[in-house]
Amino acid sequence: MDLLVRPAAPDDPCVPLLFESARPYYTAYAGSERRALELLQAVFRAPGHAASYDCCRVAVAGEEIVGLAAGFPVAQADHRSRRFVRLTLPKLPPWRWPGTFRHLSAAGRVAPNPPRDAYYVDALAVAAHARRRGVARRLLDDAREQAVRANLGRLALDTGLQNAAARALYEAYGFGEREVCRAGNARTARALGGPGFVGYLKRV
Repeated sequence: MDLLVRPAAPDDPCVPLLFESARPYYTAYAGSERRALELLQAVFRAPGHAASYDCCRVAVAGEEIVGLAAGFPVAQADHRSRRFVRLTLPKLPPWRWPGTFRHLSAAGRVAPNPPRDAYYVDALAVAAHARRRGVARRLLDDAREQAVRANLGRLALDTGLQNAAARALYEAYGFGEREVCRAGNARTARALGGPGFVGYLKRV
């Protein structure tokens, strides 16, 4: 498959892929898949947060976006995450806020902590009909290039404990497992959106 990887534009139709990259966690944050998609659509064009066009790279085949990766230096992660919450929380109904705060608290306890001298791939998704055709590897190659441009020597990412396909991809690509972070109990797992994460690291 002939692919062009380029920066995402504000008007690119990236939200469905962005949502698929972390479906259970966006759903746990927003309270439903519909509301999560609406939130992402509402803020995608705003710069500077963890689900913004300005941290996304897209893989294009012909005129179709078939894959997406979001990434940034780990040093930007806290700022981007806080800005995402500031932008999206007011768009949620107030009765939903306790569930959202439970999710954020669980994520704060369970999410891996990648090293600050790494480039972090926060999202990676490929359209269903384009899977197993080299799109994900091409996006990972591009993330390595972004890390080199940022003068960062390592590439970091994580995925859900139960995401066997992603784990196989990352290990085949040369990532090493860095940490396993498990939710301490069923209540935390429900609030989080899953039982935990595996963090990976690779030198570029």
